[in-house]
Amino acid sequence: MRSLNAAALTLILSWGWTSPPQASAQLLPPLPGRLVVTITSPAADTTVGGTITVRASVNPVAALLGGVQFQVDGANLGEEDGSDPYSVSWDTTTTSNGFHTLTAVARNALGIRFASDPVTVTVSNTSPPPPPPTVTRVEETDPSITYTGDWFPTDPRAWSGGTAVYSTTAGSEATLAFTGTAVDWIGFLGPQTGIARVFLDGVLAAEVDTYSPTEQVQVVVYRATSLANTSHTLTIEVTGQQNPASTGTYIVVDAFDITQ
Repeated sequence: MRSLNAAALTLILSWGWTSPPQASAQLLPPLPGRLVVTITSPAADTTVGGTITVRASVNPVAALLGGVQFQVDGANLGEEDGSDPYSVSWDTTTTSNGFHTLTAVARNALGIRFASDPVTVTVSNTSPPPPPPTVTRVEETDPSITYTGDWFPTDPRAWSGGTAVYSTTAGSEATLAFTGTAVDWIGFLGPQTGIARVFLDGVLAAEVDTYSPTEQVQVVVYRATSLANTSHTLTIEVTGQQNPASTGTYIVVDAFDITQ
């Protein structure tokens, strides 16, 4: 074997020995994994009504999560909820009764969306009862009443509002213009009262004998019900006729009760 000469050996030793360069490693953020979205309330196949809270869980609850959008039948329900625990208020009365599907869609910061399995519930809401009817008393002096013929103040009695009017003249009329579903003519029955014709919207509705052997004040003389809730007229016409037992033909208008 030949020996290295001194010059060559010196050159090699002066260079030294270095290991080959190593590739530098750089940590990259992990790719977003699948988010598992689950509606936790209400439970599937339950019946709901009124206003309820819909809740969902997301696993893993990653920092990259952007928010959860709840949906009913594919339409957004409220705004996206961006903080855990995820929930939204649902007024089920704004939805028809029957089967509906809830879903929750999670969105991460990269815009990737993950939907929950659908949850089917039954919405059942009963209609609220209608408000009770409102009855308004209209006194005989109200401008909604038009008088033709001869009408005069009555003698003092326990009239509605303290006063009433009467007529004995055939053909005299009192016409009330009103809007409502029912109307009462509040009048007077007695031994001196006569017979009146009542017209509803211009059509003869009844002939009313107001005779009574005893006086009755603030009594319902005539009532019309089941009217369309629109404008109407009620006309009381004095006939000048009387019951054979009566001593007079007085017709009294005390007030009207209008139901709306």
